Amino acid sequence: MHAVEKRLREIRQAISNLREAAAMDGDAQRAGVAQLLGELFGQVSTREELREAAAQAMRDYQGGMGSFQDAGTPAMGDAVDGLRRALAKARSRLPAG
Repeated sequence: MHAVEKRLREIRQAISNLREAAAMDGDAQRAGVAQLLGELFGQVSTREELREAAAQAMRDYQGGMGSFQDAGTPAMGDAVDGLRRALAKARSRLPAG
């Protein structure tokens, strides 16, 4: 379970970074995305739930307002890229443990 907890910490930190960047930029769309992602990952506890939630997040936020694209500021770009990396790692096969 250690690997799941590590990935969840990474994702939750990335969501927190997105929330902070959205507040700094006054970006209501991405603030809403951060809220929804926080709820999505709030109850995750197993490998399967983690992979499913990460896959859903990647599908849901590929394009459009609040997506992983078109970040207008360096802070938002860093937050969005960090979240994308954390989700991609969670979708991959997790080591045992």
